[in-house]
Amino acid sequence: MDAFYGQLANVSAILAGFSITFLALLLGHKEKGRILSASIAVTTAAAACLLVSALGWSLMGSFAAQTLVKGGPEALQESAETWRLGAHISLSRSFILGLFFLFSMLGLSGWLKNRYLGVFSILCTVFAAVGVWNVLRYMIN
Repeated sequence: MDAFYGQLANVSAILAGFSITFLALLLGHKEKGRILSASIAVTTAAAACLLVSALGWSLMGSFAAQTLVKGGPEALQESAETWRLGAHISLSRSFILGLFFLFSMLGLSGWLKNRYLGVFSILCTVFAAVGVWNVLRYMIN
């Protein structure tokens, strides 16, 4: 179970890093406008949600590994199972929300240049979001 949490933490951290990098680029953008402001807002929200899920799953994986080493599988099973399940569900929601904001950021990015790129970025983002949802619905709560 700790490896599962570790993998989720790694994915969340990578996506959070991507969001933070994109945010840094947006903050350096010279032009002002509503689309830029909206892009900055959704990028900040994506980074925040993904950082929360990365940190939470890292700590849960560490807790599970320590409990397993100290007391074996029985101790891991008994150790606050409802707490771990509740935390995993909350972190899953944060992750999904972070992905929503991440896809929103990608969809808005093309509109910073022109209308055609905006439409293209929205179409690509919708297809990617559907694909990711089809994968994640089996993996995450």
